[in-house]
Amino acid sequence: MFRRRTPLTRINQIRSFIWPERGFRRLFAYFFQRVVRMPGTSASIAAGMASGVAASFTPFVGLHLLIAALLAILFRGNVLASAIGTFFGNPWTFLFIWVSDYRLGLWLLQQSGYGEQLVVLSFQQLTDVMTTVIKFFTFSTDVDWRQMTMSLEQVFLPMAIGGMVLAVVAWVIAFVLTFYSLEVWRAHRAKRMAQASLAAKSRKKNML
Repeated sequence: MFRRRTPLTRINQIRSFIWPERGFRRLFAYFFQRVVRMPGTSASIAAGMASGVAASFTPFVGLHLLIAALLAILFRGNVLASAIGTFFGNPWTFLFIWVSDYRLGLWLLQQSGYGEQLVVLSFQQLTDVMTTVIKFFTFSTDVDWRQMTMSLEQVFLPMAIGGMVLAVVAWVIAFVLTFYSLEVWRAHRAKRMAQASLAAKSRKKNML
């Protein structure tokens, strides 16, 4: 019932995944409308969104929805909002997130005296490793645990450490931005509804 009349080709599927058919502006507008119309307090929705954004900074690709939901429950946030927040991690931001996680985690390890034996990987090498990680967690190919363990210390450990630090920072920033955006939008909406109610009463009074 909900299938396309003309199925997308493989190339078009990849293109639509990287660049939405209706553009990012309409996509962001859609997500904004979904968020602001959610039931619940501004704090709970903001905590949910922040949990989803924070989960995107962890290297556990394929588990972001689960991590976001657990964080939302922990911080008494909206679980649906946490799922929307995970869209912060997308093909346009993942490379930036991975590099930031890796470089920060590697620097922290080296500062603590445990990272001297780690080799700084190139951008291409880091991308190849994360591609293997994605395949492992999404069960898309026959990537076994032995292939994963080869990269755990060199890549995954620094990314996990850096990702946790950036996740905390991202959670705070996302919470503040979402909370105050919701407060402003709801105050504006309440004002408009009050004005509409007064106008309706005025019209009714004039008719009498």
